[in-house]
Amino acid sequence: MTTTPSWTITGLRAERADARLDLASPEAGLLLPDSGDRLLGIDLAATPGQPLAPSDLWVRGDDLVAVYEPADPRQLRATALWRRLSAAQPTWDLVISAQTSLLESDSRLAVVSDLVGGEIAWGRWEHGRVDWVPLAPDSPCPTEAQCLLIERSGDAVVLAVHPADFRRIELTHEDRRLQIVCRLFPAEIEKGVLLRSRVRAAVGPPANPDWASGIVGSLATESPPLTT
Repeated sequence: MTTTPSWTITGLRAERADARLDLASPEAGLLLPDSGDRLLGIDLAATPGQPLAPSDLWVRGDDLVAVYEPADPRQLRATALWRRLSAAQPTWDLVISAQTSLLESDSRLAVVSDLVGGEIAWGRWEHGRVDWVPLAPDSPCPTEAQCLLIERSGDAVVLAVHPADFRRIELTHEDRRLQIVCRLFPAEIEKGVLLRSRVRAAVGPPANPDWASGIVGSLATESPPLTT
């Protein structure tokens, strides 16, 4: 039985009913037309002005996979898989991996999101639950944060990194929007080593911390990304 891909690819633009992605500008992320939010983009830290068209690209069901090899001295090969999960609310995974052909190279990448701002809380998955802690405006995100909850007037957004993964989360407020940067991977990677991380984003009902915690828990209780 043949499954019809949910993505349509035209040139370097990928589109489906609920999201669009410019594959030549992966840092822009998934554009959700209804809200204007941009989720789960990839900052490859490439040399400015260098083209970022993927060297390979394919679709498998709800998965969109692109391989990037920035033309810079790092000789880094990054593979990104965007996956729409089956859920009542829009829920997305980005699985990102990195490797190099050099004996040692800089592997630092970042997952970036740009969305309408709101009240922010941070949390971490611990003892089977998340205790959400409000974050004051312009306050830095604590180093132990694994996830964020952004409450807005009509909905809420959750962003979470798998708890087994290296990460550092940074926030920037600009006008009424919020930029979220999840920095992944240690600074150095050796030849033959594959680094992989997973970030989940979901849009759902406001004032419902149980829903938000469920999104984080569904990621936290899955096997670490390198085992799947």
